[in-house]
Amino acid sequence: MNKDQLTCIQNVRFIFNFFEKKEWLPGEEDPFKNITNQNKVSHQSVRDLSIFLATRLSKIAAMMEVLQALHSEWLITGKKDKIIMETETFDFNDALEALKSNGFTDDEYILKIEYERKWGML
Repeated sequence: MNKDQLTCIQNVRFIFNFFEKKEWLPGEEDPFKNITNQNKVSHQSVRDLSIFLATRLSKIAAMMEVLQALHSEWLITGKKDKIIMETETFDFNDALEALKSNGFTDDEYILKIEYERKWGML
């Protein structure tokens, strides 16, 4: 988006889900599959879930640090299963570039962008 754009407000929203990835890569397995709705849950399944959650939450914290280092005006909301970061004062392209340059891929977050008219017709 053109930074000098006077007709639109760009609402950028990053969603970091705790429990799932947007897409599982080949060789990866959803750790909840061996726990939820199972009659016999093994201790190893619980350990695998623990490792997944610790790794996932650490990655979320690292992505938050990257985004907050670039821009200070984030509204950050915690939900029971996710963290939501949103702003109207930072271009999403710069955020994506920073995440990518720090080794994060687009399957580690959900990005939603909404445009709102400031005034008149577009």
